[in-house]
Amino acid sequence: MRQGFFKREHTNTAFVMLDTKKCEACWKCLDVCTNKVIGRINLPWHKHIRFVNGSACIGCMKCVKICMTGAISKNQ
Repeated sequence: MRQGFFKREHTNTAFVMLDTKKCEACWKCLDVCTNKVIGRINLPWHKHIRFVNGSACIGCMKCVKICMTGAISKNQ
């Protein structure tokens, strides 16, 4: 296994930022993202979202609005 492969970290698109430590894997953001920017890591011991196509993000903020834990936030 590569070192850091399962490291939870901040990632971002041009418009939003993800803090994987806050993600509770409810997957609601996947349902609202029409551009398929968000994917999931869904292993029994390791669950959170990730950005799989960050360049497709248009900044609609639907994912930010639906995230109740603050894992996805607006880029500053």
